[in-house]
Amino acid sequence: MKSNLILLLLAVLTLGSCKTREKIAYFQDATSSTVVATPSQNVLKLVPGDKVSIIVTSAATPELAERYNLSAGSTYSSSNATTENLRYTLDENGNIDMLGIGRIQIGGLTRSEAAEKIQSVFRQGILNDAVVTVAAYNQFITVLGDVAHPGRIGISRDAITIIEAIGLAGDLNITGRRDQIKVIRQEGDQSKTYFVDLRSKDIFNSPVYYLQQNDIVYVEPNKVKMGQSTNNDNSVRTISTWLSVSSLLLSIAILIFN
Repeated sequence: MKSNLILLLLAVLTLGSCKTREKIAYFQDATSSTVVATPSQNVLKLVPGDKVSIIVTSAATPELAERYNLSAGSTYSSSNATTENLRYTLDENGNIDMLGIGRIQIGGLTRSEAAEKIQSVFRQGILNDAVVTVAAYNQFITVLGDVAHPGRIGISRDAITIIEAIGLAGDLNITGRRDQIKVIRQEGDQSKTYFVDLRSKDIFNSPVYYLQQNDIVYVEPNKVKMGQSTNNDNSVRTISTWLSVSSLLLSIAILIFN
């Protein structure tokens, strides 16, 4: 009799453990032999409002090249000045007014594409051996909801994945839903919502595996956590459920050891 009760108790505990893993563990259907095709790396592109620093160098005439670099003493100085170089801000059309060059459109280009475009302008008789470097600033994604550190996250590389973004936010709390992560993305004049499941390897070929600047990642809390913030009736039902489970386990334990 006691052995049967022990087996019953172990079965209850094992079932609960399996259910917990199904809700929490990441990439559950991935094995050592799993191969998943990921989308091409989505290199971030410059958009209106981004800030960029542009450095022009020349081996033959470094003094001439320096004239095209914004500095704290430049007539282009603004409140965005750093100690050495200032940053241009892309206007609503993706243009900047570059010192010595004038207006040039770099919106919609990657950093390297923008550098190549500006460099080609210089090499058309202005500075034939010019080398241009573009660094982007003010690029963010936002992670909200049931994570350890919600908020805006600065992007310091040319690409960032949703896995990296969640990691930078401190990972999901234990009460965060893994199965329905929302990614809200501005596409033209519309906002589009995508859903991904962290429990599945399919996340690696999702169109939002690589994030874009200004994407919003939202982690919804599970029913238990949501219940904690609802009315007293829900709280009472939750407490009642736990008391019932505890009572059952206690009764089984008494039967085993008596």
